[in-house]
Amino acid sequence: MRTLAVSLLLLGFFGLCAGAQPREISFAQAQHIATIVAGHDNLQVDDRTVVLNSMDTRRQAGFIPGYYTFSVIQESDSSVSPDKTLRVYVISKRTADTWEMNLCTHYSFPELKKLQENVMRETGAAPGDAGTMPQAIGCASQARAESPMPQ
Repeated sequence: MRTLAVSLLLLGFFGLCAGAQPREISFAQAQHIATIVAGHDNLQVDDRTVVLNSMDTRRQAGFIPGYYTFSVIQESDSSVSPDKTLRVYVISKRTADTWEMNLCTHYSFPELKKLQENVMRETGAAPGDAGTMPQAIGCASQARAESPMPQ
């Protein structure tokens, strides 16, 4: 009986420790967000000529630890002209805050804000948790440019 009580106590303790780990969105959720943001930029990802590729494949922690990174590439139809990188989206695994890394553009539009609210409810994050993102992705010295509303 005492062994059972100690086992349950330890199980509860380790369960609490495991629960203390920060929750993050899945790769599929981040990929969906990147597709939504590409659409906002008037880029139709079609998996034939304009493709969305993960940049997180080389290291366990990803391209930038704590974030999912996707490139949107327009594939060339000839061997003479190269593929063209159209955007590089960086998405916070905790808040779904989204930036374009090369342009240092922060995205904020109604559909994305709704997704971010859902993500933060799921992960337990707060909007301020993304405060260090500009520094982490190399955009700290840039002015925080917001994405314009689509026309």
